[in-house]
Amino acid sequence: MIDPLLEKLKHYTDLEKHEIRMLRAAPTQEKRLEKGDYIIKEGENPPAVHLIIDGWACRCKMLSDGREQVMGYLIKGDLCDLHVTLLSRMDHSIRAMTTTTVGMVPEESINRIIEDFPRLARALFWSLMVDEAIARHWILNVGLRSAEARVAHLFCELLVRFQVAGLIKGNTLEMPMTQANLGEALSLTPVHINRVLQRLRQKGLIILARKELTVVDPEGLKEVAEFDAVYLHLDKRLVNHKGELINKK
Repeated sequence: MIDPLLEKLKHYTDLEKHEIRMLRAAPTQEKRLEKGDYIIKEGENPPAVHLIIDGWACRCKMLSDGREQVMGYLIKGDLCDLHVTLLSRMDHSIRAMTTTTVGMVPEESINRIIEDFPRLARALFWSLMVDEAIARHWILNVGLRSAEARVAHLFCELLVRFQVAGLIKGNTLEMPMTQANLGEALSLTPVHINRVLQRLRQKGLIILARKELTVVDPEGLKEVAEFDAVYLHLDKRLVNHKGELINKK
């Protein structure tokens, strides 16, 4: 159940067998949540770190009037709240965007990794730093990019993240998000999202149908988004000069 996490961490370092065994043994139980359920709420101090095993979730913050800002998507292989082993409270919430299954990694397991498996610990905190870098680009997306560039950048990012986690081999990934969901994440109305998607289709850049996204022209989509994968901090051995993944034999 942790293969996507292992695949992602391999883009930071080559893990040894005993480190992989430790990570495989870390989740002690699973929890299933329905769409809209909160995995963790802001202010809580969760007793375990949550790993997305199946489904999609999001990072979000809510104002007192109920308005909520989505600040990042979480997919299979993502750790939701690794930083709570260092901090006492969650400063944001994690909500299930689809029916989602999470694995629970006890804090004791994380502490043991930090103490006894330093290279694995560095790999986990690398993934945490990538999460922070993604959040910064989401702020940039909403603050400065055009509507078309916002959508294109999100799709480029998701494509690379799915590839890094070993979830896809080509350029087609699951896309269960509705136009309203995308609008929440990109601060655009569903009507505006619909218009942008139509333009990207007309340009021959994407196909979005039956809850699947196919990036037909990755280079063209990157150009629209001004996308540079450097902020995902991938191993230089695994990407080419254009920031594209190289298949590792």
